[in-house]
Amino acid sequence: MADIEWTQEGPIARIKINRPDRKNALGGDMRVQLADYFDRANADKSVRVVMLEGEGDCFCAGADVSGMGHLSIVDSRTRLQAHTHLMIKKLYSIEKPVIAVVRGPAVGMGLSIVLACDLTIASDNARFSCIFARRGLAPDTGAAFLLSRVVGHAKAKELIFTTRFFSAAEAKALQIINEVVPDEQLEQQAHDYAARLATQPTFALGMAKKMLQFSLSPSFDQFLEYEAMIQPLIHCTSDYQEGIASFKEKREANFVGH
Repeated sequence: MADIEWTQEGPIARIKINRPDRKNALGGDMRVQLADYFDRANADKSVRVVMLEGEGDCFCAGADVSGMGHLSIVDSRTRLQAHTHLMIKKLYSIEKPVIAVVRGPAVGMGLSIVLACDLTIASDNARFSCIFARRGLAPDTGAAFLLSRVVGHAKAKELIFTTRFFSAAEAKALQIINEVVPDEQLEQQAHDYAARLATQPTFALGMAKKMLQFSLSPSFDQFLEYEAMIQPLIHCTSDYQEGIASFKEKREANFVGH
């Protein structure tokens, strides 16, 4: 089975992260595969709406930390742009409605993906966290840009600094997601929602999406360029190395502040 799967049901493209044994954590190659599928969805005129989901009981546990380690600033910046930024920019720029279908955890990069989608329908067992600081990292994948524009700067700082998990109900109250449904109804309700959107004027919706994105300043591309300067610096810190080591060793991190 492929780590990223594409199926199409009439005008609905379904893109699934299919790595349940790793809680759908995304390695670099998987991010490139997702970017390719986002391009495909955008270019294919038969596709009028996209559903993005995770296999099993987890939407996405973020980046695959097991493959992370020390990189130079230049290599870190290159990898961030070639994998992570490529993926999130392709998702953000699809000129068709994209629905995130969330069951279980959506954390770190998984939360960023939810924020980059247009609409989110979540199971009542969904959980969210801007978990980056637990690994000695600042947010990436555009999380700081996207989160602050939804919840405001004060709440974004709280969620980023504390890395706390929050429920689907709180996510809806914060306007991060649109609907919370019983777990057993998630698949059907998400499909019904997508089917309704597939009857709408697709190009008009895509252009409305562009106008809403244009109303944000700075642009998402400008923000990602700034992120690509900051995150590689963090990869050179002791706390980053400790964050990754503690994850691999399944223990609490002991950060020293540098």
